[in-house]
Amino acid sequence: MTRIVHLSDPHFGAHSPALLRPLAGAVAALAPDLVVVSGDLTQRARRGQFAAAAEWLRGLPAPVLVVAGNHDLPLGNLWLRLADPWRRWRQGVGLPLTPLWQSEAAVVVGLNTANPRAWKNGRITGGDVAHVAQAFRDAGARRRVLVMHHPMQGPRGEPEALAGAEAAAAGLAAAGVELVLSGHLHATYVTPLADAPSVLSVQAGTCLSHRVRGDGNAFNLLRLVAGGVVITHHRAGADGVFSADADLALARGPEGWVRVSGTAP
Repeated sequence: MTRIVHLSDPHFGAHSPALLRPLAGAVAALAPDLVVVSGDLTQRARRGQFAAAAEWLRGLPAPVLVVAGNHDLPLGNLWLRLADPWRRWRQGVGLPLTPLWQSEAAVVVGLNTANPRAWKNGRITGGDVAHVAQAFRDAGARRRVLVMHHPMQGPRGEPEALAGAEAAAAGLAAAGVELVLSGHLHATYVTPLADAPSVLSVQAGTCLSHRVRGDGNAFNLLRLVAGGVVITHHRAGADGVFSADADLALARGPEGWVRVSGTAP
């Protein structure tokens, strides 16, 4: 069984410092095989914010796979945003924009969906889908997980956040993607894709930002069990301590993902 802690949207520069130690303790106690951070390390892509994010990443208790978010692009420096949008990312955290992690049981691929020419919304292209398919080509029977900042499908009523998502869904399903882990909306949300029910979208809330949008500060633990996944939602209480408050078990069958037990957070 593979254990993945899914963190998202820490937004250093708009984060709650008092949560840093409780979050680190909660993650360490779960003994994950991998920690995923699905974007928006910073609030405004400033050097000091990247330095703080890099220090935080170094303190996490397992291998870390990180993707960028739209807030990790420089907003105020238009020249840099268009000419070299990821300079501060390279200098500040020095991590690949399309990371890969592999074990005997799982392959996890990261995509960069942040669009330098659009402030908030992202994009996924045919080239991105081809990259994912290539990365999973030799995965065999191992579990296949994709990580990106913008969700493929948001809660009902949310505006479209990812250009190209509808066209990409079939290609991701054909590549054998089982789970897509994302953030961006600062809210936890789990659903099979309407256009590809064999792909489960798992969206995490913000782990550290004070911009909680009703979900509080939260993160997910995913246990990749035989034939499915168990998702445990952890939320910070009034005392700042993170604790589990919901479990959801799902199975992946011929018709796609179905709920086995539990309730969504």
